[in-house]
Amino acid sequence: MKVIVPFRLEDPKARLSVYLKREEREELALCMLSDVLKAISKTDVERVTVLLSGSSDERVESLASNFGAELEFDKSELSKAINRRLEALTAVIVSDLPLLSKEVVKKFFELEGDVVIAPGRRGGTNMLLTRKEFRVSYHYGSYLKHVTMAKRMNYTVKIFDSFFAGCDVDTPDDLLEVMIHSPNSETCKCLRKLGFRLLLEKNPKIVRVRNYGEI
Repeated sequence: MKVIVPFRLEDPKARLSVYLKREEREELALCMLSDVLKAISKTDVERVTVLLSGSSDERVESLASNFGAELEFDKSELSKAINRRLEALTAVIVSDLPLLSKEVVKKFFELEGDVVIAPGRRGGTNMLLTRKEFRVSYHYGSYLKHVTMAKRMNYTVKIFDSFFAGCDVDTPDDLLEVMIHSPNSETCKCLRKLGFRLLLEKNPKIVRVRNYGEI
């Protein structure tokens, strides 16, 4: 099995731009990529490819090398870039899943089905495994699109129901989940370095000691 991890470093996580400067969002994105690659590297996959949608970057190159992953560049739209590389026994795992662990990834790989999907909380496709020829169509509710596409091809579809696989990071609420559930991750360490702190009140929240934007 091979795994593709798409990654974009150019102005990442734009929905967090109110709270984080571009350089901070880049650092956060790299830490999330590190957490994802670490989880994958502890499984028995044959090959991991970081698919970078942009120019070469020494930081990404270093991370890929540290985890034994290949690095490929493709400036095409995400679905096109992945479909060029998608074949039977291929998994696609997005790079902003800092709650992933070896155990979660292994359970995902072990789930039977022609197409296995781990949905995101807002209708995206966080992880996808195809054991037959398939084509992806990301953005705008891709989870439902992928389920429909697979069923039209008479493929068996299995849904991987996992909070940890479903928690992709896009909004401040997602940062809260990281600090609660993954305190030892590189992503959480990055958040603490940037001045974020967890307040365990009636409604838990995070605050920033050194503010760029208010949360």
